[in-house]
Amino acid sequence: MNANVGMVYPVYAPVSAYTPGTSITYGTGAVVAEAVSANLTWNRNDNKFWGDDVELDSDNGITGYSLAFEPSGLSDTIRAALLGETLATSDYEITSATAPDVGFGYIRVMRSTGTNGVETTYDSWWFNKLKFAIDSEETRTKEEGIEWRVPQMTGTGAGVSLDSTGVLKFASHRKHTTLANAKSWLNTKAGIT
Repeated sequence: MNANVGMVYPVYAPVSAYTPGTSITYGTGAVVAEAVSANLTWNRNDNKFWGDDVELDSDNGITGYSLAFEPSGLSDTIRAALLGETLATSDYEITSATAPDVGFGYIRVMRSTGTNGVETTYDSWWFNKLKFAIDSEETRTKEEGIEWRVPQMTGTGAGVSLDSTGVLKFASHRKHTTLANAKSWLNTKAGIT
């Protein structure tokens, strides 16, 4: 067994500089909110090469990804930083400007059966560069009981060239035996002190 049993500590950092072939520079990052859920979908090539009536080769390389992320809520400042809303006097304005590029990460809490019985590990994930959007938001009256509603954000990510290999890199992840180590790894990625 190696099952996902939880999710914690979603963080982001704004991309401040990126030139293909070099590493990304991030601005100061922050914790987004408490994590509710994330659903990652990889987009892949689906190209097959045929010869003599048989499949000779295929390309199933990753071309991008989408990440549906549900936080417990968003403060005005975090929402503005992730979506590109601007503060004018006291009002946050939604404009036609594109959302900023950000790095984003979270920790997957995993439970597995190992030599010492059931073990909990912490799998830190960092996505190098994506843009978030909120496509719809529902607001309703309370009625007889509260129905908890929070925004669902969709991040669209692309590969980045971080070195001279020409291989695009989308994300990285690392398994940790303690939550503190998993958070420390993400804090380093996001520039959180």
